[in-house]
Amino acid sequence: MNLEYFNSFIETAIEKSMSKASQKINISHQALSKQIRILEEHYGVPLFKRSASGVELTKAGILLYTRLHPLLEEYSSIEKDLKKLKALQTYRLGTLPSLAGSYIPPKNLKAKKEGIELEIVIKNTSPDLAVLLEKGELDAAILEGVHFHNFFWHTKLYNEALYAILPVGHKFSVYPSVLLEEISEEPFVLYPPKCGIRKCVAGILNDAGKQLKVATEIEFSEHLIGYVAAGAGITVVPENTVRHLDNPKVRVIPLSNTNAVRTISLVSGSEITGKLLYKFFKQGNNN
Repeated sequence: MNLEYFNSFIETAIEKSMSKASQKINISHQALSKQIRILEEHYGVPLFKRSASGVELTKAGILLYTRLHPLLEEYSSIEKDLKKLKALQTYRLGTLPSLAGSYIPPKNLKAKKEGIELEIVIKNTSPDLAVLLEKGELDAAILEGVHFHNFFWHTKLYNEALYAILPVGHKFSVYPSVLLEEISEEPFVLYPPKCGIRKCVAGILNDAGKQLKVATEIEFSEHLIGYVAAGAGITVVPENTVRHLDNPKVRVIPLSNTNAVRTISLVSGSEITGKLLYKFFKQGNNN
């Protein structure tokens, strides 16, 4: 039996008037009368006595009302509790701009299908995200790195290769791959020093006895590729950026350095939350 019919019956019994009940539950008088009639046909007994002044429950109607009313109240209570539980399944997930555009969306959709709502918070650097985690303003974060405070639950998701982006016509643009040491004398276009990829590039060059030469430092809100296309220099970006790169004025060249990678990790202040979200982001679930 349709639950709507039971609700209509209860409201009619309370209001003692089909007109008032139909207005309260926002259906037509005719539709309400039909629902009551279907109930009466189903049970094989009249549930209301009709009169010019309204309706009154019959003996059968009183029995049904007495038994049904607490059940519907319990059902309503269950619905409210389940909605509250669903509301608790909303998590604030921090991430980086380079991951937010392509890596995060399909994972977010998969989580949503299982009743997990992810509120995405984007910050420019992993340290910025770590600060929000420490303050409890994020439930979890997907960021660069493998070393975190002991009070953070964390797990590695995957390693991501770094690529050199060169303007078309650059002497290295025809190479199948290059070492960072080979392009160290080139003018680089990079984000500020706290950028994780910039730190990685500088570290590799420093280990090789080379110095990173940043010709153009741009704000995080600006687009590195556009500057390279305009001839400002070369840059280094992660694989997630390369996958969706479609600019005829630049060339993508793999870096041969084995350590030219960044490690992407899932970090949370709660082991329960971390493990819950991990199934959506674990290796093998990266598409």
